[in-house]
Amino acid sequence: MHIIRLRGPWELEPVKRFVPQTDGSYRPTADDLPPSARAKMPADWCETMGHDFLGVVRYSRNFNRPTNLEEHERVWLVVEPPQSCGRVRVSGEFLGNVRFGGAAGRFDITRLLKEHNSADIDVEHPALDDHGNVPDDGSLDVPGGLVGEVRLEIEVLFNH
Repeated sequence: MHIIRLRGPWELEPVKRFVPQTDGSYRPTADDLPPSARAKMPADWCETMGHDFLGVVRYSRNFNRPTNLEEHERVWLVVEPPQSCGRVRVSGEFLGNVRFGGAAGRFDITRLLKEHNSADIDVEHPALDDHGNVPDDGSLDVPGGLVGEVRLEIEVLFNH
């Protein structure tokens, strides 16, 4: 297996801020968002978004199709879980979700690869339920962001 780590730079674009309400829940808003930033991964978002930021941040990074791929090789996008949850897309196509405390997301992107590609991960911290409540999983007590590695894994399906 060959590994390509997608460390950076990643573009960070705040999408929503979660504002605490008097009943203890949170309300999402697009008002008063921190500025967009760049970061090298893995890292929490405290340095770029602020230590008190709760909300949704879109992490985006462009990458090229790995060279010399053969027909019997597969390319996987592997996303280690963020502190809460993340929605993963490659070149606009939704691949799936990754969640705090869960296994790394491992998505076969071989058929999606073009010469130039983009990875987008919308990280939500904390992961709110439908009523704006925070789950009791301890995730609110840790910083948000992509705190694990994002990488491409090139795997040979069989010996040629």
